[in-house]
Formats: sequence, structure tokens, C-alpha cells
Amino acid sequence: MNKNLLDNVVWDLIDRNADYKSVEDAMMALMRPFGVEVVSCVEIRSPSRNSNPFVGRLIGKRDGEWLTRYRKEELHKHDVALKTVSQSQEGFSWSHAETRVITPEEQRVFDIAREHWVSDGFLVPFFGPDGRIGFTGFYGDRICDDPVTRRLFNFAGLSFYRYAYSKALQEKAAESPEIELTDRQTQVLYWISKGKTDTEMAEIMNISPATVNRHVEMAKERICVRSRTEAVHYALIHNLISAS
Repeated sequence: MNKNLLDNVVWDLIDRNADYKSVEDAMMALMRPFGVEVVSCVEIRSPSRNSNPFVGRLIGKRDGEWLTRYRKEELHKHDVALKTVSQSQEGFSWSHAETRVITPEEQRVFDIAREHWVSDGFLVPFFGPDGRIGFTGFYGDRICDDPVTRRLFNFAGLSFYRYAYSKALQEKAAESPEIELTDRQTQVLYWISKGKTDTEMAEIMNISPATVNRHVEMAKERICVRSRTEAVHYALIHNLISAS
């Protein structure tokens, strides 16, 4: 990736956790020269219903009729691109996904998409440490598909997904009722954020590893999440533990 792309303002805005409008405008300004008209972030699997604050984000040229048809006709059931996301470790082109079409129903998804604004695209999978799966999609009539652009899409896709997901967590946190944790629950989440194991926390806190795990599980239950990662993220956002 060349220096001009790496110096683009969008990366600084994402690092500063800037507002959606600023990041979206900068992202589209960066991507339009590569044929991108739409950028979407979509979560296709979350660890639990309670831990699902992020549904999706769509920026750029919008086509409400396409989205309505996609939902109403349940096209996701035959969307090969969605299936390919969960099986791919790196980004892939829309045309690559279409080569995996087997049934008429699967081909129909691509045909209907072309009637709207999705004639070409590039999808970047996202795999969270808690089992969460999603992707960032870049779409347009004709997307650039050279090695340098692919690297840009992969980098931008992961960066924008993390940004959008983090923003969604913050919005959920602002709407959620305040949750109080015990001192022990706060302590274990703090030490987890520092990478400590249950055994190491037990030595630090002078309790057994089993007791450490019990405090962790109680904290997760109180916050209504399934993973330690989400519990720590929640605690950091709500200033229940310090990042330092």
C-alpha cells in the first residue's frame, strides 16, 4: 500500500474514534476512486442475543428497494457471499463468490443485486475473539481488483468494522442502565484486561483459581454477556476498571 493511502485522514479519524459522519465521509472519499459506491458493515453471527449490540452500518449510495427485497424475500438463505465469509480468512471478490453458485436460488441473489447497486464488490471477513463473525463489504458497478487495492480493502475493511462495532458498543452502553459490580468482580476484570490467567489472579488476590472463576462468571452474568472479552470491554467503556 503506498504512502498516500496510509497517510489518508480516515485512519487518523478512526484512531481518534471520531463521529460517524466524519469517518464515513472520509472513507467514501478514499474509496470512490476505486469504484466503490457503497460500504457496509454487517454482523452475521454473535455469541449470544444479549451480546449483540451491532446489527450493521451502511454508508454511501443507498438503495432502499434492494434492502427491502433482500429482507422480504429472505435472500440471505441463498447468499453464497455470506457463506463464503465464514469460510475465508481474507477478503474476496464478488466474482469469486459467484463462482461457487450451485443452485438457481443462489444465482438469483446475484441477479437481483445487479438490478440495484451491487454489480461488483469485495468482502472482508471479521472474526472476533468471542466467536463473533461479520464483514465489511465494498460495492459498486466496477470495483478495482489489483493486488494493491485488495490490500487497501482488507486493511480498510477490518479498520472500519472495528470502528463501527466499537461505536455500537458505546451507544449501547449509553442507553444501558448502570450496573454495579462487587470489588472482587471489578478486580478480576481488571486483571483479565492485563492478560492475567486465573492462576495468576488467584496468587495476586490470595484466593483460589476456582473462586476467581466464580467472580468472573458472576460479573459476566451481571453484565449480561457470555465472554470475558465482552465483560472487560463493557467495564472499560463504563469506567468500571481503568485502562492503565
